[in-house]
Amino acid sequence: MCYSASSSLRTSLLSAAAITYLLSSGISHYQYVGVILIGWCGMQFAEYLLWSTNPAKGCTPMNKLITLFFIPLVLMFQPLGSVLGSLFIKPWNKCTPFRKQFLVWFSALVVAGVTGFTWYFKEKSCTIVTQQYHLHWHTYKYVAKERNWGIYALWAFIIVIPLFMFWDKSKLFLMALIMAPLFGFLYGYFYTDSKASLWCFYTSYTSVIAAAALATKQLGFGDALNATFK
Repeated sequence: MCYSASSSLRTSLLSAAAITYLLSSGISHYQYVGVILIGWCGMQFAEYLLWSTNPAKGCTPMNKLITLFFIPLVLMFQPLGSVLGSLFIKPWNKCTPFRKQFLVWFSALVVAGVTGFTWYFKEKSCTIVTQQYHLHWHTYKYVAKERNWGIYALWAFIIVIPLFMFWDKSKLFLMALIMAPLFGFLYGYFYTDSKASLWCFYTSYTSVIAAAALATKQLGFGDALNATFK
């Protein structure tokens, strides 16, 4: 998570520029990455909106609206981007029956799961600022230094499993994208009171990595990197 409205806005704009570049490339696999990054990087814009409500001073109607409705939508798109983006590689009319069923059922389960988790475990309705000045937008009660590997490991698995199912090129490029936010999460998990305190910076770096890969392809150099898309 970013530390202020300004840092959230800067990382949002950087990511948005990279995503626009990827989506406008006309190259299916880079467009797929662009859709993935919408979900990964969208949280930074949501956090910009939350910081703008001045959550340290209390719960406002806008804070409540973003926490209960916009944040869940962003969370849903983290795994759904990996599913919907795959349609750039293989359009719906060319999907096998199994692939179509997976797309539908996976999407339905993600929507139901995020909605259920948000409301079933709801102990608060607003985003708060933690002791180390991070945002805690979960609807369950804030506990400093909470350790709960299970839910985070499950969510990471849900996000990446469609990538490894539908990405039909070398997995090296995917690993480069995944490792950046993973390091940010692990740092936040072990050394701060926010499980994703550096997520905004690492997802921004992920956007830069993806945009740089596209640039090398369009400029005609970086054969080792571009081989992942052959």
